Amino acid sequence: MNQKKKAYEAHEVAYQRMKVKGLCSWAEFNAQNEHCNGLDAHLERFMADALLQPWAPSNGKAIEIGCGTGPVTRWLAKRGFKSLGIDISKTAIAMAKEQSKGLEIRFKQADICTDLPSKPGVFDLVVDGHCLHCITQPKDRKAFLNNAYRILKPGGLFLVSTMARPIDRQTFAKKYQEKLIGSTLYAAWDTAKDFKNHRTIKGKAYLPTRYIGHWKDLLAEIKTAGFHLQQVRLNLHYTNDPISSLCVGALVPTEKSKNG
Repeated sequence: MNQKKKAYEAHEVAYQRMKVKGLCSWAEFNAQNEHCNGLDAHLERFMADALLQPWAPSNGKAIEIGCGTGPVTRWLAKRGFKSLGIDISKTAIAMAKEQSKGLEIRFKQADICTDLPSKPGVFDLVVDGHCLHCITQPKDRKAFLNNAYRILKPGGLFLVSTMARPIDRQTFAKKYQEKLIGSTLYAAWDTAKDFKNHRTIKGKAYLPTRYIGHWKDLLAEIKTAGFHLQQVRLNLHYTNDPISSLCVGALVPTEKSKNG
């Protein structure tokens, strides 16, 4: 009997569908935008602001975790970073390479929850461009953050952009078909039973697709992994988006703990 895959591995199916539709990025897939920039406005502003700070690297090696088709990785490369993008989806990596022709960027299929994509202590900058909230299980989230910590140099910077509570639940219920149970968002998925941690709700199979923790709990997770918080921005929910988002800039201590 085949072992069931983790829920976040379903992103491969999503990127296959995106490719068939001729879409360039996850942002375009969700919002049907007409452009291929693919950058979330909150994340782009936060990255630009964070990298202006005296404690942030101005160059060096950067890695984006959950790079998708590579818009953030390309943004980093254009700012002078030697950039690597990793993603669980082989289709996403193929699309990223196609869209990044002519740029000195590397892309690699990897699972940050199970394997280090490089030797420890290599990167000056690690960016989570909306990957962490796709990791719903506590064990995997801990591994994600611990591995992000391990691949950074002492004094290295970790930038995170993730969904967060509070949520406007009334607007959410009107706008989305997904079910929010505790901190986990479940989406109806035709092959959900092929993945771990699926749930059956009123006879329909649902896949855990997002973890939406309260912003204070998310900060505690990052601190527990050994990071020192430097910059925090909470974007509260509004009319068009009932889910808040959290952006965090956190440093690895100059003398790493044994966790590193």
